Amino acid sequence: MKKKTYPLDLSAIAYPMMRTRKTESLFRFEATLDKATDPLLLKESLEETLRNYPSFKSEIVAGFFAHKLRENDAPLLVKEDTLPPLSPLRKEETNGYPFRLAYQGAEIVFEVFHALTDGNIGALFFSDLLTRYIGKRENLPFDLPPRDLTPTDAFLDCGKKRPLRELSLKRYNGKSVFGLLKDKKNFTLRPRLLSEEIDLEILKNKAKEQGATLTEYVAAAYLTAILSEAKNPLEKSISLFIPIDLRRFFPTKTLRNFVCFERIDLEKGRTDFSFSSVLASVCAQFREKITEERMREDLDDVVTGLTLPLVRYTPLFIKYPVFKLTHKLLNKVRQTAILSNVGSFPLSPQIATHVKSVRFFLNNNRNAPLNLAMLSYNGKCRVTLTCGLKETDIPEKFFSLLRV
Repeated sequence: MKKKTYPLDLSAIAYPMMRTRKTESLFRFEATLDKATDPLLLKESLEETLRNYPSFKSEIVAGFFAHKLRENDAPLLVKEDTLPPLSPLRKEETNGYPFRLAYQGAEIVFEVFHALTDGNIGALFFSDLLTRYIGKRENLPFDLPPRDLTPTDAFLDCGKKRPLRELSLKRYNGKSVFGLLKDKKNFTLRPRLLSEEIDLEILKNKAKEQGATLTEYVAAAYLTAILSEAKNPLEKSISLFIPIDLRRFFPTKTLRNFVCFERIDLEKGRTDFSFSSVLASVCAQFREKITEERMREDLDDVVTGLTLPLVRYTPLFIKYPVFKLTHKLLNKVRQTAILSNVGSFPLSPQIATHVKSVRFFLNNNRNAPLNLAMLSYNGKCRVTLTCGLKETDIPEKFFSLLRV
């Protein structure tokens, strides 16, 4: 029987070409439970959860023009977690699936290749998996709400092509920005996972007192910490990339990627490094850039640019070397760091009783060695850093700003 295939969504087509033996675009969820993990029950729960996420039971294979997801019938693997965090996925660890599920004592780890989906759906899947696992383990009722998720490409469903002359290339400019890696010897491929648990209401109230949202407040604190290692006046602009969940603006049930990135910039020549000044700039940019009109423009840019015949119908054996060469020639730091907030992690009270904490981490690389992620759960905001720098004071300065 011929296996079912799914084309990668438009935002995911570059991810397989970007991966190397040392780095891959992954994100990671961790949950600490109240009891040691039962691996057989966890594997059984994974098999059942996958029924509601059809394109997850797949492997990424190369087609003639592009990579695609192909139905995978290999056995699912659940292993003890012995690997460095966010290591590139290896077939011997995953049987070809674009995710890894592992455990260590009472901790469960779920790492996902970004070509499969985004962090928002990743969080939903992990929540459903924990709900099923704990429900079965404790003999609890665990009626999951109907997801009705589909493997469609929401970019094509919700976006539209525009005349090529209207295509905006501002997001792809070659401007080099402030990078955190000053010495190549200061980078490690085995990042430290740093986290801070902060009372959600206290942090929200601090932000509200300053006229900011939670994400704006945390972003400003992080940028202020980065400024502590920059010269005054600022010699290069600092650029924080923010993935925006387009489901907020365009209704869809897709379980694939559906995010666009926006830049929050501190411009070259800046002399005021104070938190209040940075927060004012961050808030102004969030409200200017993260609007339905702007997201519509970004969405249509993706559809217009990535459905061009030259892009779609160039054979993959030509795309690969062109992509690698272009990446090498234009290998500049285009974002100082990335900040991703997947919001509230949904678990019912019955299930949450058995889950002590949940954390979310982004991968990193030499150009963005210190990335930031956020997740709210059980009245706490868990703020995390994936730190690939051997020496830096930024994490402590950042967390100290949030503790004030």
